[in-house]
Amino acid sequence: MKVISAKFVIMVADMARALRFYRDALGLAPAYESPHWCELSVGGAVIALHGGGGEGARARTGITLQVDDLAAATEAVRRAGGGVAGGPRERRSEGIVLADVVDTEGNAFTLTAAIAKA
Repeated sequence: MKVISAKFVIMVADMARALRFYRDALGLAPAYESPHWCELSVGGAVIALHGGGGEGARARTGITLQVDDLAAATEAVRRAGGGVAGGPRERRSEGIVLADVVDTEGNAFTLTAAIAKA
């Protein structure tokens, strides 16, 4: 037996709204799309949106996405209907700055960016 892929499943109440958020805010394009299940490929991983779930209450996903510009990414999240729940905050010892964000369905995830070298 060999594991051939990994998918991180996020429950969503409104598939069209959630798909629009991930496409508009983060630039993720669906690799597969249906009314009840969508898969978005990013960096060799798959974030899958599962329709018919999600209650709008904040749910921590454990997903972290690294971006090249944290300020631009958090602004894109806001423009797409999501929110910033915390940050940005620097973690110099880890070489990153991060922000906790929430999608239109209440799913919380983290955005990180490398701290610019002086």
